[in-house]
Amino acid sequence: MNIFLNFKDRILNSNIIKNFLIVFFGDGLSSVLTILNLSIMMRVLGLNESSIVNLVIAYILVFDTIFNFQSFNSIIKFLPSALIKNDLNKVKLYIKQGFILDLSTALISFLFSNVFLNLVGNFFNWNSEILNLIRLYSFSILFNLTGTSIGIIRVYNKFKYSSYINVFVNCLKFIFYLLSFVINVGMWYFIFVELLFNLISSVLLIGVTLIIILKNNLYGIFKTKLIWDKDFLKFNFYCNFMTALDVPISHLTPFLINKFIGIKFISVYKIIEKIGGIVAKVATPLLNIIYPEISKKVSEGKELEAVALVRKIFLFIISFGSLIVLFLFLTYKLWINILIPNGNDYVFNVLFYLVFVILKFSFVGVYPLFMSLGHIKHNIYIVIIGNLVYLGVMPFLSTSFNINGVIISQCIQVFIVISMQIFTIKRGFYKKQVL
Repeated sequence: MNIFLNFKDRILNSNIIKNFLIVFFGDGLSSVLTILNLSIMMRVLGLNESSIVNLVIAYILVFDTIFNFQSFNSIIKFLPSALIKNDLNKVKLYIKQGFILDLSTALISFLFSNVFLNLVGNFFNWNSEILNLIRLYSFSILFNLTGTSIGIIRVYNKFKYSSYINVFVNCLKFIFYLLSFVINVGMWYFIFVELLFNLISSVLLIGVTLIIILKNNLYGIFKTKLIWDKDFLKFNFYCNFMTALDVPISHLTPFLINKFIGIKFISVYKIIEKIGGIVAKVATPLLNIIYPEISKKVSEGKELEAVALVRKIFLFIISFGSLIVLFLFLTYKLWINILIPNGNDYVFNVLFYLVFVILKFSFVGVYPLFMSLGHIKHNIYIVIIGNLVYLGVMPFLSTSFNINGVIISQCIQVFIVISMQIFTIKRGFYKKQVL
């Protein structure tokens, strides 16, 4: 009995567990609402027009990802050490640098998205309505100034606030999507709704960040003399560069589906992707939470403890994810046709993608360990190789196996990237004689 109580106390008093539960349930609810929103849009607009809306969003996300250098990675890495040393001037400097980077790169991203629009539009033979939809939605980039805010929220252990905001915004958005059933709307309505709630989310996140700053007596941040920290900038550049390298997987897939399978399958794929995101909602909050923990252990020379944490996360996600897949398999007749028109045709696609996602995110701890150990430059080459292979095999496999071909291509890419990351970590450990 005492053993049980001690275990219970350790769990309940663990910041990692508490933060995970808060973020998981918040993101989980948001994920479900996103799936329902996509399903609603498919029924209101049809497969073709809903796919066009997804293409519009995907186009903007490509430029936002490549050029909008969100600074949360640098904030998470550098801010804790300054706080431990109680160097408030350094803390203020990092925050100021982060805000300036968020703003300046958002402006660059917005400009590039519009400059290249006609060129890309001509290549894909987009009509004027699609181009105008993209021009409108490009303003969402200017709202994406939350990199520093996200970093501060995580460093100061205020995960619940970002989770609350996420749930609040997605609940309101869901109401607006439901309204599309009772009023006569088109593609413009859904683009406007997405734009509006991107703005609301950003305003709320920045507002919470300002409260955290004031509560921690970090006054006069923007009065602090700006001295650019080269290490801060270098780390930020490499993190965002690597994020940009993931564009083929994260944001170009809808364009590839349009090219090699057909435009109507974009909406179907997005639904399947979001269903798979249910598992990701286990991994993503864990990544956000354990990244600072792993970084801290590595900085303290406790590499073996960091490795042990990665292994625990692997076993947890495999176990939890398997239960999710089993549950969805046993109950698919209850929900598949609600979420996807003619959903019975896509049961295998959904389950196949779910298994892939579980295997992928079970290794979620590898990335922060890899980064914390200083292998960031190696990751650039690893991701380039993995994505080049993806772009090489995806046209053939998607043409041959439809949506399953897309999933197989992603499996190959993930296997290459994770295998090479693990190999690099082990090689570094052997050189240091850690293992």
